[in-house]
Amino acid sequence: MKIKLILPILFLLFVTSCKKNDDPAPATVVGKWTITSLRSKSTGTFSMDITFNLSADSYIQFNSDGTGVSASANTGQPLTTENFTYKLDGTKITMTSSDKEVSTVEIQTLTSTSLVLYEKRVSGNDVGESWLNCKK
Repeated sequence: MKIKLILPILFLLFVTSCKKNDDPAPATVVGKWTITSLRSKSTGTFSMDITFNLSADSYIQFNSDGTGVSASANTGQPLTTENFTYKLDGTKITMTSSDKEVSTVEIQTLTSTSLVLYEKRVSGNDVGESWLNCKK
């Protein structure tokens, strides 16, 4: 009689104690991201808030070796590509273009399928902000 009670309890303990690893791999910027939109906003001397219609072929690619390439164009225009290097520091990405122009952006959203990069520029009373929305 005891064995009939113990076996089901042992079985339940065994089944409930085995836990599969549900932890997803952490999201990474490495990979090719399709640019879905670019929003630019400025306040100060000149104020505007505009979202650019980019070609569906526009993308930004971060390689695992710290290099990358971006390609973008307005709808109906040919793509312009640019190579860059980058360094990731927490939620900040510092990118240096092939002509040595440096920009630092903040990762606002990073999942396995969504990336939003934010940049803020201040010059005197003028403030410029940009959001680059991407998907995989």
